[in-house]
Amino acid sequence: MARGTFKNCRIIIKDATAGTLRVVPMNSLSIVGITYDEQDLTAWQDAVKNALPSMPDAPIEFGGPFDNSALAAVPNLSGSHTLLNALNGVVAPVSVDVQFGMDNATWTAGAPQFGITATATSGYILTKYVVDPASMTYSARLVLYPGSALPAWGTAAET
Repeated sequence: MARGTFKNCRIIIKDATAGTLRVVPMNSLSIVGITYDEQDLTAWQDAVKNALPSMPDAPIEFGGPFDNSALAAVPNLSGSHTLLNALNGVVAPVSVDVQFGMDNATWTAGAPQFGITATATSGYILTKYVVDPASMTYSARLVLYPGSALPAWGTAAET
């Protein structure tokens, strides 16, 4: 099967059973970071729109080749289906780490990363995992566990 990942970006997820970090093969990734809903506070007499940030969110959507290869430890790629199918719909927080290599290189400590190390009450959950049989690709969505702390930008890998 075709397997791949961006040369300068990878997503790492802790598996549900062994608790081991795994690299997921992907070839598409949504924007990454924290977004805030806007609460409109504009009154009729205001000359410009007024707004305040509301609740933060940090969803991550990604996709890639559908692959049922065995799970492998970082830095090796794991089978996308093998990892994601076991996490889909499970309401238990997992660690997620999106790592960005700089200057078209693979990620190394000190380069930017965005993620969260899971605890009993913080982390991500996988709410979408679907496969397109025509193209043999998958699409997935991670959202924050209810009541979770926010993920953050940093330069050290999540655990």
